[in-house]
Amino acid sequence: MKEKNYVLRDETIIEFFNVLKTKYIVLGPKIEVRGGRYCDDDVIMYRNIDSFEQLEHTKKSTYSPKETLTPMTENLYYFTETTYQESEMPYKKPVLVFARTCDINAVAYQDDIYLNNGYYKDYFYQRRKEYVHYALMECSNNLDENCFCVSAGSNHTEKFDFAFRFNDDGSILAKVRDEELFDLLENIDNIEFNLEFPEKNDFTVNWPDVANNEEANQISNHPLWDEYDRRCIGCGACTTACSTCTCFTTTDITYTTNRHVGERRRTNASCMVKNFDEVAGGAHFRNSIKDRYRYKIMHKVYSHNQRFKTGAMCVGCGRCSAHCPQLISYPATINKVNQALVEIRESKEEELVWQK
Repeated sequence: MKEKNYVLRDETIIEFFNVLKTKYIVLGPKIEVRGGRYCDDDVIMYRNIDSFEQLEHTKKSTYSPKETLTPMTENLYYFTETTYQESEMPYKKPVLVFARTCDINAVAYQDDIYLNNGYYKDYFYQRRKEYVHYALMECSNNLDENCFCVSAGSNHTEKFDFAFRFNDDGSILAKVRDEELFDLLENIDNIEFNLEFPEKNDFTVNWPDVANNEEANQISNHPLWDEYDRRCIGCGACTTACSTCTCFTTTDITYTTNRHVGERRRTNASCMVKNFDEVAGGAHFRNSIKDRYRYKIMHKVYSHNQRFKTGAMCVGCGRCSAHCPQLISYPATINKVNQALVEIRESKEEELVWQK
């Protein structure tokens, strides 16, 4: 793969961004003033970016860039009594998404569900993915106290078309792998630089290596989950912020009293919210909050890997902990699960010794 490196200063920063806009719709983390949970809180959301100045590169975005592939709400198709029509492709030209290493690695887990989960690929996801490209925003150290990408093994990536380092003096180093733009950038100075990736976080998460369904069931019945019936409120903030969660629901919206005319929508959903698991007849599989929390955690650390063999369904971005109104730490929960697994195995070894 060919690549060129550039150093951007003053006018060339503007020139470089204008070159990007000739080919791409540019999306990136952008501060929305007073758009957060409380009236005086700002929020960092993925929006259209018109310049590098609008790009928030010093802090982690409030939500992940997965919305470029799986929007909160998406119209799939429109229907009448006798016909249906797909919604139009939302992207009219390639999309360039500025993202962190962990968020780029999270796309693989989205692919597992939408592209590799059975015989059919999700058409609406696939058509978006074919248009989306990534610009890596370098973070050589922790962005905040919630990062644990090193423990999750998501602190390195080569899955990008561009990479950027934002220097303290206002200059920008750019790594470009899109050969179509080389000629348009020939007037900008070249420079050699190597990307840096985080090699150590402020804390370490000990991932439980659950061997089989027997161990998974023993962990599921461990008393560690009881505290979450008292602490968790089942709001779903953790899953909404998560860059790997994929749960959704579909709804048919009718326009008039004729229920055969309307549209089908896919909407982001959460396994932590009551009634998510409701089936025909009104029955539920997980009636308590601790049941739902346990389901979420065990899916992350065990079930997903059992099906796809791609590891724990987590990239260590830490947004789940940052968003929890009850200050529940997801990494702390993982460490508790690992400790429970150690206890289960030690108990089993003692039982074997006793039997001998």
